[in-house]
Amino acid sequence: MPSPLMAALKDVGDGVRLAPLWWRLGLDQTASRFQRSILGPFWMACNLLVVAFALAFLVSALMGVDMSKSYPQVVAGLLAWSLVGTTIAEAQAIFLYNSGLMQSQRLPLTFYVFLHAQKAATNFLFQLIAFWAVMLVIGRFAVPHWTLIPAVALMLLVVCFQGFIIAIPSTRFRDVAYMMSYVVQLLFYVTPVFWMTANVSAKHRWVVELNPLAHQVELLRAPLTGHAPATIDWLWTLGTTGVLAIIALALLAMFRKRVVFWL
Repeated sequence: MPSPLMAALKDVGDGVRLAPLWWRLGLDQTASRFQRSILGPFWMACNLLVVAFALAFLVSALMGVDMSKSYPQVVAGLLAWSLVGTTIAEAQAIFLYNSGLMQSQRLPLTFYVFLHAQKAATNFLFQLIAFWAVMLVIGRFAVPHWTLIPAVALMLLVVCFQGFIIAIPSTRFRDVAYMMSYVVQLLFYVTPVFWMTANVSAKHRWVVELNPLAHQVELLRAPLTGHAPATIDWLWTLGTTGVLAIIALALLAMFRKRVVFWL
C-alpha cells in the first residue's frame, strides 16, 4: 500500500498526464460562459479597460491628478493582480464548482487545480491583449521584456499551489470561502497595485518589502512595461513558491481521499 506522500505525488503525475483533457475542458468552459456573445472571452478584459478609463479620464481630468508617468505602471499592476490576487479569491471554489464532475468521474485532485490554472492563464491572455491595446491608444506601448514568459510560468505554479492550500479547507469549512473575499480585498490595498512603492516612506517600506504579493506583482509588472524584474522579486517569488509547494503537497497527502466526501 503506497504511503500518503507517494499517493499525493502519483496524483500530481496523473494530473500532468491528463493535460490535454483539462486544457480542452478549460477552453470549453471559458467559451461556454460567453455563448451568443459578440465579444466572447474579451469580456474578461472589460474590468481592466473600465478601470483604465476611470484612471485616465476621471482621476486625471476631474481631480487634476497627473498620471502621465504612473499610468502604465498602474494598469500593468491591475493586469498582474488578475493573476496574483484574483486567483486567490477564485481558488476557494475549485472543488465546489466541479462537485458534479468529481462525484461522477474518478479524476485526480490535481486535474481540477490545473483546470483552475488553465482558466486563469486564459483570462490573463485576454487581459494582456487589452492592456497592449490601451497602451497603443495612449502612445505608451513598450516592448515587453523576455522575462515575462518565465514570470508568467512561475506565477502559474504559484496559482496551482495556492489552489490546493485554499480549496481543500474551503471545501471542508464553507466559511473560508466567504472569508477569502475580505482577505483578498485587504491584500489588494496593502499591495502596490494602484500606488507605487516609491511613494511609501522609508519608515513604512517594510510593508511592501515583506509582502510576497508585492514581489509577485512586480515580477509581472516590470516585464510588461519593458524592464527586467529585480533579483529580489525573483528570490521572493521562488522562495514563496517553494513554501507553498511543501504546504500544498502536505495537504494533498493528508486529505486527498476526503475531499470528495466533503462536497
